Amino acid sequence: MRNVILAIDEGTTNVKSLLLNKQGDVVGKGMAPLSIRFPAAGLVEQDPFEIIERMKASIALAIDSVADDVMIEAVAISNQRESVVLWERNTGKPLTPVMSWQCRRSESLCETLRQDQTFSLYVQESTGLVLDPMFPATKVSMALQQIPDGHARAAKGEICVGTINSWMIWNMTQDVFVTDASNAARTQLYHIGKQVWDDAILARLGIALETLPEVVPSSQVVGVTKAFGALKSGIPIASQIGDSHAALFGHGGYRAGVVKATYGTGSSVMAAMPTLPNIRHDVSTTIAWQDSSLFYGLEGNITHTGSAIDWARRMLGVESIEAMCELAGQADPNHSVFFVPALSGLGAPYWDLEATGIFCGLKSATERADIARSAFESVIFQVADVFNVISDELPEKIEYLCVDGGPTQNDWLMQAQADLLGVTIRRGEVAEVSAVGAGLLAGLAIGWWQTKDELDRLPKTFTVFSPRQDKYDYWQGRYQWWSLAIKKARLAC
Repeated sequence: MRNVILAIDEGTTNVKSLLLNKQGDVVGKGMAPLSIRFPAAGLVEQDPFEIIERMKASIALAIDSVADDVMIEAVAISNQRESVVLWERNTGKPLTPVMSWQCRRSESLCETLRQDQTFSLYVQESTGLVLDPMFPATKVSMALQQIPDGHARAAKGEICVGTINSWMIWNMTQDVFVTDASNAARTQLYHIGKQVWDDAILARLGIALETLPEVVPSSQVVGVTKAFGALKSGIPIASQIGDSHAALFGHGGYRAGVVKATYGTGSSVMAAMPTLPNIRHDVSTTIAWQDSSLFYGLEGNITHTGSAIDWARRMLGVESIEAMCELAGQADPNHSVFFVPALSGLGAPYWDLEATGIFCGLKSATERADIARSAFESVIFQVADVFNVISDELPEKIEYLCVDGGPTQNDWLMQAQADLLGVTIRRGEVAEVSAVGAGLLAGLAIGWWQTKDELDRLPKTFTVFSPRQDKYDYWQGRYQWWSLAIKKARLAC
């Protein structure tokens, strides 16, 4: 009989379930895909019930992947952030689809609110986030207006508003309505300094406090399961945390000098700090996690990285990402093409919704390979834009950039990133670092480990990419040209 923690990572495109032992090793795993709907321009939705069914499927696959019997001692949750759903408290019936973090349905409301500069500044000072449709606040406000008697029902506590971790826990326990500090901080409704739901923002958006979950630490037993697919009743749910935050914790980001970058459809660069940092416009200030103490975080969200490569691949008519990598490898290293993938505006550190995607530096000698390489280079340049802002804010020198996500398996990309930043990059062997981070937090909650020093002593294997000094000037020169391309993208109409 193996004693394990079940760590569930509910992402945008799939649900992964991992079984972790006390050495921090992954001994079993399962994955189930999720679908995404695009019912109209700017709308991105998912099915709340499909998420629950895919959770059950991935859990069953993880358990079945282990030859021995397992004793699940706790459940850990990491989840896609900012996506939100409303449901009836009495029945658990969804009143809305899952409104994805990618959904732009509240763009006009955000634009109206931004015109009130006093309120806009207050939101940023309170929540650490600029007013943007990515965050749930404005989407929840619109949803309550569209639900019959929505505001009246909300004031009576008949409606629950939750990010995906809350929806998962509600369904696993059938009565517990909570969220953790990291997910609360991404709603744009939570005062990260005072650590309370912000009454002024709630009042302005017409959202009743009664609709919102209790905010608890990220590492804490909040309830126990009732029969849920292959899961037995009575298993403690011991952690919940947003996936980007979980990845930072899994990388050891509770130690000074560690910054993490998650590369995916978009990318996130994040560092943790023990005190509330300065509120800035170019990057978000957030709560990284709360265990025995509260850690804040600085984060920059980049909208298009992996998706930029895939978009360019399709435009070039290349069949696969592997073929795209091969084509890019044929490019002249000194080619003149720069691709700014502002395909739906620019995220951090620019937050410019009016920016448009451009290729610049095209010449008669430009080859398809040069365009392909420019797509890969756009990833490392965008990460550098955010990394440089965060490094300027941190009080200590950055020792490592810890990376995760599918694109990090490209060794050329990671070496180029290290050369550009002049910082050592560490890539762990376990790809599912968000699930691992949540699992470590759950282990702390149930006493598997007592301190973070014990977590540091767990065996880990890394691939290290050390910066090459002889390449630094080359990449800095190209980075200057990238900065000019950014200015052109922001002026384009």
